[in-house]
Amino acid sequence: MNQADPTPMPTPEKGRLLVSWGAPAKNGLALVCIPWAGAGAAPFRSWSPVLDDVSTVYGLRLAGRESRRMEPPADTVAEVVCDIVAELVGLGVPRVALFGQCFGAVLAFELAKALAKSDHDIEVAHLLVASQLPPPYFAEADLEAEHDLMQYVPENFREEPDFVELLLPVIAADISLVSRYIYEPGAPLAVPLTVVYGAHDSQLSRDRVDAWRWETTGPTNFCEIAEGDHLFGGEAWLRLAATVRAALTCRTASDV
Repeated sequence: MNQADPTPMPTPEKGRLLVSWGAPAKNGLALVCIPWAGAGAAPFRSWSPVLDDVSTVYGLRLAGRESRRMEPPADTVAEVVCDIVAELVGLGVPRVALFGQCFGAVLAFELAKALAKSDHDIEVAHLLVASQLPPPYFAEADLEAEHDLMQYVPENFREEPDFVELLLPVIAADISLVSRYIYEPGAPLAVPLTVVYGAHDSQLSRDRVDAWRWETTGPTNFCEIAEGDHLFGGEAWLRLAATVRAALTCRTASDV
């Protein structure tokens, strides 16, 4: 949904929720990428060649979009998280890094917590979140989002009324899903955390994302992307991928 990538890519491996475009990474690390409200797995297709020697890139395809367009949306965040965990177990993934953007950061955060508590023996190697307020303020972000659903439509599609008409109900369903989510404070995670925000994001700043640090006992890094807006459109999208790569390389270098 960002700039077109002219490089031929492998046919995607299709799961119910998770889609990957490359061969499994030799280090066994899977990067689960959870998009913003209304988006599907497709935006992460261009990330695969950037990260294929570091991790297997999986894009999350929720109900209501792409090949699952006719499926009804999930009722709760917990339901979505449970489904993702089940698919990761089915794929035999030993280690995961979780990336979530905007709406997706809520799911990534809860997925990290669920995996940390589960007995499935899947290690969470890193949590990366972008364009999202810290968990205690998720509800505040939901309130802002409900007033401007168009902020989740990429600029290159805003002049296509038929596409926007199809997309807005999906965005609204995602925002509604997160609006029913209740943040429950508890023991922090014990994983490295990377928090990313765009320099041109009118909703966020370094100060507004600082409280993410309290959600983990692991190291926390804050990264501002100079070209980035809220959705990291255009060239900022691949700069975001490079930032994710840098974070994972730092973590995985000691494991190789």
